[in-house]
Amino acid sequence: MVAKFNVIDLFGAPGGLALGFRMTGHYNILISVDSDEVAMNTYHENFLETEIIADRIENVTARRLLDTSGMKRGKIDLVMGGPPCPGFSTIGRVKIASLVRAGKWNNMSNDNPRFIDDPRNVLYREFLRLVKGVEPKFFVMENVSGLVSHNGGGTVKQIVENFSRIGYRTDWRILDAVNYGVPQRRKRVFFIGNKLNLPNPFPAPTHRLSGGDPNDEKLNEAVTVWDAIGDVPRICQGEGKKPDVYRRKPFSHYQRWARRHSKYVFNHIARRHSNRDLKLFDNMSEGMKWKDLPSRLRKMYGYRDDVFTDKMKRLRRNRPSWTIVAHLAKDGYMYIHPTRDRSITVREAARLQSFPDTFIFYGPRTSQFSQVGNAVPPLLARAVADEISKVLEGS
Repeated sequence: MVAKFNVIDLFGAPGGLALGFRMTGHYNILISVDSDEVAMNTYHENFLETEIIADRIENVTARRLLDTSGMKRGKIDLVMGGPPCPGFSTIGRVKIASLVRAGKWNNMSNDNPRFIDDPRNVLYREFLRLVKGVEPKFFVMENVSGLVSHNGGGTVKQIVENFSRIGYRTDWRILDAVNYGVPQRRKRVFFIGNKLNLPNPFPAPTHRLSGGDPNDEKLNEAVTVWDAIGDVPRICQGEGKKPDVYRRKPFSHYQRWARRHSKYVFNHIARRHSNRDLKLFDNMSEGMKWKDLPSRLRKMYGYRDDVFTDKMKRLRRNRPSWTIVAHLAKDGYMYIHPTRDRSITVREAARLQSFPDTFIFYGPRTSQFSQVGNAVPPLLARAVADEISKVLEGS
């Protein structure tokens, strides 16, 4: 299959969104922009054909993107990315509003500033600026689902209006990665816009959680944690090889997919844990959380129970994982392996994010964990990409 559609990837590291689009065989990822040089090294090693711009988005002009791609304005098929938008935090906006009223924040004109005017949302504004300057046929913007409920839905309305002003018919929808073959509950909001004045496409679910809507019986069962990681080499805390070899045959469709074209297991080295941690892990059954532990064990740490209810959590084999987040880089206690007394490895986290084993992460291990946690699950991205390609094919 010859790729037909040209893409610019903003905030692209480490490449989850791009990988999903590339998986379809329809898209060329021409350029990727991100300021995280370590994560962009991962991107480069996995997308050798893509031009890398490791720079702050504020320093990148639409003209630079067009000149680098060799394309004219209006000829790029799609611009995509997930700009961080911390300004939708209720606490943050209350604080800023008080500063405005006190005359200490001159950037905004009133005490209920628009989302786009919040200085912490500069990266969203930069995404909007580059979409306007490049003028692609489509754009895709991904973000955390909490954006939808912020300001009583007013923030989402503002975002849609912002893109409408620059000529894009824009729609949004919350998608849960588990419904698209990802072994993880991960809800994200996707904004899709186009200049073709056509309805924006969103993918229909292909998988369902067990015990869900009986009307969804035709859908596949959700992929579980054990479907995803049950075949990787069994290692204990502090163990692992670089790279390792497969020692067991795959026993699920997902595992066979993840191992396709891969001869070795990379990024599969387990953290070391203290004797105190190991004692605690030994007393945790699958699905157990910090608050479920006996008080004598919790007292060993001295954490406040009302604050650290989810400080430690053990994954369940027969269910999808909860959301993989970048905090995994800190200690991994929220992702304790279901059968081993250790936290999960980078490769196991990548499997839960739907990265195939051929995708290798680079940099210090803490960065690798952050890269995995910050990524868009590739299989979710692929579902979105497939629907957009159908519209582009017919345009």
